[in-house]
Amino acid sequence: MRTHRSARRATGLLVAAAVVSVDQLTKLAAAHGHAGSPWPARNPAYAFGVIGGAAPLLIAGAVAVLAAFVLVADALTLRFGISLALPALVAGGTIGNTLDRIQFGAARDFIVTPWAIVNVADLAVATGLLGLVVALLVRMPRRHASATASAAA
Repeated sequence: MRTHRSARRATGLLVAAAVVSVDQLTKLAAAHGHAGSPWPARNPAYAFGVIGGAAPLLIAGAVAVLAAFVLVADALTLRFGISLALPALVAGGTIGNTLDRIQFGAARDFIVTPWAIVNVADLAVATGLLGLVVALLVRMPRRHASATASAAA
């Protein structure tokens, strides 16, 4: 069981590190690939501009929320048999944008969508959260049904 847990955590760390690396490299490439243009755009707020504030406050908030998220996600993924890759996407994306806030005072966005300008970190966070929600919605009823069947037997 201990080896399984270590392997799960190693997978999570690798996924998070990959997200941070790809995020930072794509932001660097975007900054050098658009000479004379405003790309990447600086985004001083969180959550598509809904949550704003001073960079130090947003950095402290991100670290606190990330720590709580990692603890809860680790327990939930273990309990429901969900890959740690999903919360690792969220963690990696959060770390990528937090590194931007530390270095530049804002996240650097460069992928234009019809709804917003985002970056790889944003996409990783959205994908990880959506994947976690779907996985939990699928796994929770199964676990409840098997627990109910075991109690009835």
